[in-house]
Amino acid sequence: MKQKTEIKGRNIAYTLLGPEGAPAVVLGHALAANSHLWGYQLPLLTARFRVLVYDLPGHGESDPPIGQDSFDDFANDLAALLDHAGISQATLVGLSIGGMIAQHFASLYPDRLQGLVLCSTGCQTNEAGKKIFGDRIAQVNEGGIETQVESSISRWFTPQFVSDAPATIEWVKWMYRKTSPAGLINGCRAIQELDTLDRLSSITAPTLVVPGEFDPAFPESASRIIQSRIKNAQLKVLAGAAHIGNVERPHQFNEILFEFLAEVAPQN
Repeated sequence: MKQKTEIKGRNIAYTLLGPEGAPAVVLGHALAANSHLWGYQLPLLTARFRVLVYDLPGHGESDPPIGQDSFDDFANDLAALLDHAGISQATLVGLSIGGMIAQHFASLYPDRLQGLVLCSTGCQTNEAGKKIFGDRIAQVNEGGIETQVESSISRWFTPQFVSDAPATIEWVKWMYRKTSPAGLINGCRAIQELDTLDRLSSITAPTLVVPGEFDPAFPESASRIIQSRIKNAQLKVLAGAAHIGNVERPHQFNEILFEFLAEVAPQN
């Protein structure tokens, strides 16, 4: 059961799970998904960690955005949510836009970060990318969320997985359709302005970068750029996965994540 707290005039939905006093892990979902996306990770994580999952504005059960959010706004909202949850320091795991927010959080709140995991994400949006997201905004404005569902699924997962896992694909589509047009547009506009390249060198927390082997949106080369800018960052490619690797290859993803967590957030 999700709880809600008001941050900057809107209710943000979140769930806090796992034993009190355990090392904290925060999970940030992809654009047009919500905190349910981490369903394959929660059973393992909540047995050993204090886990916070939350829905971005206009996603899942969170209220739609008020105005346009920058990535610094998203990061500041996350800091406020951590304050509300009583979490002073955490390992932050971000997927796609969640990874972009995580980069900004790492830059703004270095003392609150125990570790950083950046999955299927990037650090800059070029002119071609800005146009792609501009086209998506126009399509959503004209025809709603449904205009994006099928094309997103084709980018998020390999064709073989789409064919082999129809029930899982329908579950992901359900999450997508729970996203408000305002929430999706808010995220798209933020991504158009993404540029953390010069901030990455200031990140001092232990960092793991996890690209999907077949991710068309953020290929391994995008993750290599991030890795090259963060001192001592590790990189592990998630074999066989496209963009939403924690769903497509959950067991492999979990093993990669838990190996890293054992290093940065050991159990007391």
